[in-house]
Amino acid sequence: MSRTKDRIHFRYQIIGKIGMFLLIGTLSAGCAVPPQPSVDVYMEPIAGRFNAQIDPESGAATVEKKGIAVTIKPFDEVELFGLTEDPRVNPYLLVQKSGAVEPIYTVFDITVHNRDNRRVLVDDTAILIDGNGVQYANLSNHYFDSLYDNVDLSQNNTWQGGYPYVPTAYGYYPYYGHYQSYIDAEALELGRIVMEAHIFEGAKLFSGAKRSGFLIFDRLESAATDIRIIVPQVRIVHLNGKEDKLEFKIDFRQVLP
Repeated sequence: MSRTKDRIHFRYQIIGKIGMFLLIGTLSAGCAVPPQPSVDVYMEPIAGRFNAQIDPESGAATVEKKGIAVTIKPFDEVELFGLTEDPRVNPYLLVQKSGAVEPIYTVFDITVHNRDNRRVLVDDTAILIDGNGVQYANLSNHYFDSLYDNVDLSQNNTWQGGYPYVPTAYGYYPYYGHYQSYIDAEALELGRIVMEAHIFEGAKLFSGAKRSGFLIFDRLESAATDIRIIVPQVRIVHLNGKEDKLEFKIDFRQVLP
């Protein structure tokens, strides 16, 4: 029960930060400190699990079954920061006025490769289970559509009518030379486009085809060390219409430097 309360408290802390950074109540002059991303925590694959082949340079792990290869690679903070040239439109991070960079999510890159089957169907829902038994589903495009739609762009002047805290709104701290007291609608929309282009989606893969994308989960607590990702359901479709259902699992460990 205490672990559940801690997780709920942690999640509301993150939501609170997002709301605070999205709707800034003061306008302060002065130059912003350039963003300073650093690796405060990273993921590494656990060797010897599920016959995974591990790339020591990228930290990716690949599991192959019946001619289908699934590769999962974790992103650290620096890699997430490098996904966009402009920090304003990066939907995965909060950039604070001190220059500190804080991830909002735990993100993995996934590639499913149908090497030699006639047809393979891939679902788009993955599961992450941490060492405490807490289970997460990857966040979908539908989830982010709903989250972005809840941002009230009319509340630009936060001094009018009190502080319009929006606990369900997705946001990030806009990185500018001067800190703004309004929502940057353009940057918010560009960030949504970036995320929409990245998210892993289900697919029908013919022989030789691949499908890649991001698995995006709620940010894990630092106490969550060992984790297991159960990838989207994969089905091999035979000529007679029968299907072989495959389950792929890959284990990682969250490391604090």
